[in-house]
Amino acid sequence: MSDVIFDDILCKVGALYMAKPYDISIKRFIKIMKSKGGVKLSEDNLVKLSPPWYTFFNFLKHSIGKDRCVEVLEMKEISDSNFIIQVEVRSLKKALALADILLRCKSFGNIIVRVEVLHCGQAVKPTGQFDDICRVIEVFKDALGTNHYFECIEFRTIFDSEVIFPVFKKEVIQFFNDDLSDLYSNFNGVAAHVFSEVLKEQIGNVSILPSTTRATL
Repeated sequence: MSDVIFDDILCKVGALYMAKPYDISIKRFIKIMKSKGGVKLSEDNLVKLSPPWYTFFNFLKHSIGKDRCVEVLEMKEISDSNFIIQVEVRSLKKALALADILLRCKSFGNIIVRVEVLHCGQAVKPTGQFDDICRVIEVFKDALGTNHYFECIEFRTIFDSEVIFPVFKKEVIQFFNDDLSDLYSNFNGVAAHVFSEVLKEQIGNVSILPSTTRATL
């Protein structure tokens, strides 16, 4: 089998990553490899890189899914460019709350991933009822109260804007992700960062900023 220049590999997988520099570690790996003067790899040994929509699925599975009342089902391919991730929730109250705080749609170039919350197999729609910041706080508590990583929720007023800080444990979320820059090909991320990838950035007029528990000296 003939060798291929590393740049040719980038052309083959580039379409997956052009929409957004989703995995910074991949970019770092590329920089290192190219600095070596064009490392040659055998086609037999090419590593299949995880598309970013699979990484997004794993973000959901290993964050929201770490909850005794929640099951993140396997991602389904609806068409070549459309996928759906369904989240089954035991409690209707919790399901409604999760539907309110989770991203409903994520795009990766021409690839669209929808997130659908289910209760007893039936789709649950967001309520969209946020009268004030107290209601938003209540929704977050309902949604994340039994989650392994969730600690508490705080709010502040910053420059006349209301901000909510869901606070998560100081733990690393890890899963296999074909990460070429990691010895074991894993993704490794602080819990708060992973939750920021799957939660809405704003609910009503309230900004959402996932944070990590206070450091101890």
